[in-house]
Amino acid sequence: MRTIVHNSDNVKKEEITSVVRRARALIINSKDEILLGYCDGNYQFPGGHLEQGETIEECLKREVKEETGIILNSDYPCILMIKYYNRNWPNDGDITYTEFNYYLVKIDDKPNYDNLDLDDWEKQHDYRCLYVKLSELEDLLTRTINDHHNNKIVYKEIKEVMKEYYKFIKND
Repeated sequence: MRTIVHNSDNVKKEEITSVVRRARALIINSKDEILLGYCDGNYQFPGGHLEQGETIEECLKREVKEETGIILNSDYPCILMIKYYNRNWPNDGDITYTEFNYYLVKIDDKPNYDNLDLDDWEKQHDYRCLYVKLSELEDLLTRTINDHHNNKIVYKEIKEVMKEYYKFIKND
């Protein structure tokens, strides 16, 4: 597994006041489509925050079920970890370490909307998930880059992750 570190604020580990760990899934089916969550003008990989007492793998399975309705029963390879060290994020004075763990999930399951467990914000902003052809992902990101204020950051990361995905499958 490769690790990418972003620390343009030159944060030292002893300065960190908050730690956030997340798991995200690259759910790819046999038709070469990737499952994305869509909400409020923003596409993202299914996933979310680690809860207290939970392993990162348990977080992955819980978040995928909550956001797609798909139940994961196996272990999946973590193909990339991205670490961010940020000053004044998410609030002024915060010094945050955020870790994203990206797992490759190759399955043909379809989203099960009867099995979702969305939070109120996701419900209010019309959360849904959809498969997108891998060959069309970059065009989708380009067309929607200005649809949400976070897209420039999120989409840059999606492209980084997809670059690592293609390296991973080439060597697999």
